[in-house]
Amino acid sequence: MNLDEMILSRRTIRRFQPKAIPYPLLERMVEAARLAPSAANRQPCEFVIVDDPARVADVFSFVHWAAYIAPAGTPPEGQRPVAYIMILINHNKTPDHGHHDAAAAAMNIMYTALAHGIGACWMGAIERKSLCALAGLPDECELDSVVALGYPAESPVVEPMKDSIKYWKDASGVLHVPKRALSEVLHRNRY
Repeated sequence: MNLDEMILSRRTIRRFQPKAIPYPLLERMVEAARLAPSAANRQPCEFVIVDDPARVADVFSFVHWAAYIAPAGTPPEGQRPVAYIMILINHNKTPDHGHHDAAAAAMNIMYTALAHGIGACWMGAIERKSLCALAGLPDECELDSVVALGYPAESPVVEPMKDSIKYWKDASGVLHVPKRALSEVLHRNRY
């Protein structure tokens, strides 16, 4: 699959196989995140890989899944993430920036994961205070987001948005994700 195909096929995965991700692959994802664009090249992002099964279970209790389809959006036992990467912004490196850097880092993590057959869910609906304590983060580090990872156990589908942006599951459990049409979001030369 070339890069263009990969970008167009990437979907958020919320159901995972109970199969560990090799640590060198998790490290490679962070290497890709480290090399993401950074405002003024300040490079404020730092990362915590969580792959110990007990710690992964702890993180799971502090993240919130798929509000549109709750509680069906929460992965059941046996289909939960096997690892997480926490994306941090170290404010000693940048006092007033970092969220764009974190977003670029998250995308690099997700594309590197996808290139190796790993599914990902970028999560911002998280209990930051609890996760910061769990990870032992210093005060200067802000927890921006978390990327949940694992080998996919689902294949969400994209469909044209009609009346609602809300994703939904059909009777077979397939996740449908409505997306706005290109003609609705693209403007040429001016709005």
